[in-house]
Amino acid sequence: MRHRDHALDILRIIACIMVVVMHSPIPSAQANGPFLTALSLFTAPCIGLFFMVSGALLLPVNTDYNTFIKRRLSKVVMPTLIWSAVYIGASAYASGDYSKIWHSLLSLPFSPQGSSVLWFMYTLIGLYLLAPILGTWAATASRKELQTVLALWCVTLCYPIIELFATVNETSTGILYYFNGYAGYFLLGYYLKRFPGAVSTRMALPVAIVGVAILYYTRTRGIEIDFYRMFWYLSIFIAAMCVTVWNTVTAICRHLDTKEKDGGGIWLYINRLSDITFGIYLIHILVMRYWLWNLGWIQSIQSYALQTLVVAVVTLAVSAAACALLSMTPLSTAAIAYRPKARCARVSG
Repeated sequence: MRHRDHALDILRIIACIMVVVMHSPIPSAQANGPFLTALSLFTAPCIGLFFMVSGALLLPVNTDYNTFIKRRLSKVVMPTLIWSAVYIGASAYASGDYSKIWHSLLSLPFSPQGSSVLWFMYTLIGLYLLAPILGTWAATASRKELQTVLALWCVTLCYPIIELFATVNETSTGILYYFNGYAGYFLLGYYLKRFPGAVSTRMALPVAIVGVAILYYTRTRGIEIDFYRMFWYLSIFIAAMCVTVWNTVTAICRHLDTKEKDGGGIWLYINRLSDITFGIYLIHILVMRYWLWNLGWIQSIQSYALQTLVVAVVTLAVSAAACALLSMTPLSTAAIAYRPKARCARVSG
């Protein structure tokens, strides 16, 4: 049993809520463009926060490579396979096309199938495979060494801006190819956990604000810009938002009353909700897109923003309830990667 960092629990809950809200708008010709743009922008930190929390919890790795891989993959592979099969079946049933099921099943080791949101699971597994290698270096790296590697990663986050003025090679022959991707968030979470406040909000927040300002200016002036290139997960603006959220939550948690921090009061419920966010991520698309979106009373809500809010709230409530029930069954570990006996232990996700 180890002391829990409840800031990480709250960050994981926030990231989970962001994911559900991001996916909640029902596709419609009448959709509100500015609303969708703002919603996408302010929920985009979700993935970075998830990977940062995992990095903070897992690095450095204190076991040998094979032991670590066996332990981590035993947690995520089965839920990935189960929910891939569920989504493959649901997709085939909804479309009436069963001809591609075998192709999808054979593709499971190499790419997400059934639902696009499962890409996260494959990326997470990839980071688990890398974690012992990265963690061995990170454990002995100095603060300046970590800063150097993170700075190189930040350069890759600026590629969408740099390529407005210069040619950037992002292929496997590019000079910073091996510094690109979500491993940067993984290392950033460890860095901020090891050196709290190392990246100050006064540094990150202005970058995030500049991103919002650029998006507002281009949208109001009718300037064409690739939103999913400039403002998506691997963007310097979104990374700055992640750091801002991280610093805000950790600062608040430091000032909260911690008398019952290790298992009593509201923390007990926060810990439990944090533990099932993994399951909520896996199940929420099934609840939302295969059920809620098809309900007449949901479709009849005239306000697009209100409709999105209702979908998000109901999806979160139903998904959390389903995961809470699953957590009390023998299927808990296999379905949602929740081990009841490890409730107060060091967890990741």
